[in-house]
Amino acid sequence: MAPSFSPSLLLSFVLTILLIICPTHAHKNVQVSEKVLYDICHNHADYSFCVKALKSDPSAPLPDLVGLTNVSINLADVAAKKTLELIASLKSKTSDPLLASQYESCRVFYGNIVHIIEDAKKAWKAGDYETVFVKAGGILTYNVDCSDALTFKEASSLREANKEVYNYFTTLLRVSKSLTKDG
Repeated sequence: MAPSFSPSLLLSFVLTILLIICPTHAHKNVQVSEKVLYDICHNHADYSFCVKALKSDPSAPLPDLVGLTNVSINLADVAAKKTLELIASLKSKTSDPLLASQYESCRVFYGNIVHIIEDAKKAWKAGDYETVFVKAGGILTYNVDCSDALTFKEASSLREANKEVYNYFTTLLRVSKSLTKDG
């Protein structure tokens, strides 16, 4: 007589084998807990900003890490596009050629940021989280370059917006790092 296996025992066995074979991907679809949020945000330059951003939709439960990465990309995208609009407005209102030049430098940097965000979105859709992580790091370089270009006191509103974008992309960097094989 052949041994009988219950379907639930067989399913448990298969799931166990899959988790052993694919341990690096098992954590991606797990709902994010407060502990995971702490792990992501605890080394952020602005811990409360990071947590608030990741919990920005109070009507929805915290998604899994993949969903949290998408939330981070979208928040960073909106902030970067808003900052690009601010740069255009500030540049059109100044008569100081040096300040206008600084705004133009930041406009070029933010043009690159917006382009790279689109690449990060495509990578996210393709499940290529390593590329999302790399793109987030590249964006931070352009963000810091804009910050370094601003020397005038009159650029304070752009400095503030640039800092907010920096915080969003640092959050994206930390979330996407948790999805990489080294995360």
